Amino acid sequence: MTTEKLEPLRQALVELRRRLRDGGLAPGDRVTAKEIADSLKLSPTPVREALSRLAGEGLLEKHPGDGFFVPELSAADVVALYRMSEHLLLISQGTTRVQSRNPRVFEPVMEEPPIRAVERLFLAWAAESGSRVTIEAYRTVSLRLAPVRRREAQLIGDLDPEADTLLQLADPSARRRRPAAIQTFHKRRIAVAEALARLLEPPAIDHA
Repeated sequence: MTTEKLEPLRQALVELRRRLRDGGLAPGDRVTAKEIADSLKLSPTPVREALSRLAGEGLLEKHPGDGFFVPELSAADVVALYRMSEHLLLISQGTTRVQSRNPRVFEPVMEEPPIRAVERLFLAWAAESGSRVTIEAYRTVSLRLAPVRRREAQLIGDLDPEADTLLQLADPSARRRRPAAIQTFHKRRIAVAEALARLLEPPAIDHA
């Protein structure tokens, strides 16, 4: 495939993943190739391919005859996604090995929201595994969790100090303390999974 054909596909994939991560696409939302193509000034063809790829990753669902939708998440789904996130991060820490004499250091961003800061930190930790399989799996789980994480502040009130504590473990010298912090982080969210799932439910339609 030529660069000319790949570039629009990349644009569509980047934009769709950004919307999923930032809340521009919420569980239950319908995603149309025309709307995405119009907003990016692209042909619908690469956009449809991007939608199909994301459906293959589980980030979207294809309903025959009705298009693509962002999957709705039950409480069981929320628990499963948090457990997968936890396990992948623990795997990445368990398999970490020194790959460079000058390892890349995680760089915090000033005044970055705590949820986004922790997302970037966890992605960096997953990348330390050196395993493409682990990294890609974690990225997918992180995107599927994005709408859930956007609701965490409504139920968990100390996200800023929690993020500060985790960011203090960014340096590789603190690696031994990371597994306990990862487990604590996910345990708190699994405990409120049912409430988080309720917050994700689309508003009821009043037919009166």
